[in-house]
Amino acid sequence: MSSLIRRVATALVLIPIVVWLVLLSPENIFSIVLLVIAFLAGREWAGLAGFQRNQAKIITGLIYALLPVVIHFQVIIPVELIIYPTMVFWLLIVIAIVFSPDRLLKVSLSRYLLLLLGAVLLSSMIIALFHLRVETENGPQILMFLLLLIWVTDSGAYFSGRLFGKHKLSAVISPGKTIEGVLGGLIYSLLLVYAAITMKVFEYSSALVWVSLIVAFVSVYGDLFESVLKRRAGVKDSGNLLPGHGGILDRIDSLIPAAPLFLGFVLLLEDFL
Repeated sequence: MSSLIRRVATALVLIPIVVWLVLLSPENIFSIVLLVIAFLAGREWAGLAGFQRNQAKIITGLIYALLPVVIHFQVIIPVELIIYPTMVFWLLIVIAIVFSPDRLLKVSLSRYLLLLLGAVLLSSMIIALFHLRVETENGPQILMFLLLLIWVTDSGAYFSGRLFGKHKLSAVISPGKTIEGVLGGLIYSLLLVYAAITMKVFEYSSALVWVSLIVAFVSVYGDLFESVLKRRAGVKDSGNLLPGHGGILDRIDSLIPAAPLFLGFVLLLEDFL
């Protein structure tokens, strides 16, 4: 079975489950699934950071799963203090990948610093997803739109790149990604926004268009940032949990920057959705 067929088959199984979780599941079930994702992603991040023992990976996964709960519900840090610095971090990552990808690949970071970075980024994503779904008006609808935006952008970039890709986006980090692919993904994201407005899911606003484009664009660099981590670790995939997709990090890499970025815009521009 080819990689593409496995990829499509896995997606066909996962998409109905994700749609149910986002739109229909009880809050406690949704929260538990988020923590399971944090645990699985934490295990894989530990591997990318250089920890090979399974015990170390499990401990990391447990810490990553507990950290969002502690931050959001026990320490009760205002969500803005978590989300806004994360937005700045991803802006800096985009700049670094565009202008200095070689340095990003070679910068010296201890595995413990990489673990700390992963804890911050994954906790921000988990908290953003929870806040969007549970603590935002029309949360399930808004979160579903975000996920569709990421899926459509990713699929549009993949197929556009295969059909028209000639100019490498960042050959040092990911030779398969092209500028034409990214442009195709952004066009598909605009088509999704148009469909959402046409079907009266959201009312038209220029902010909705621009926010969707920015989030879609930065999501591509979430994928590239994970590619940086995998190149540093010398692996092709973060894991083998999902046939055709690799590990859980390979599936959520675009969402790691997109979720906090999207929530940040929701907090800053309360009326654009």
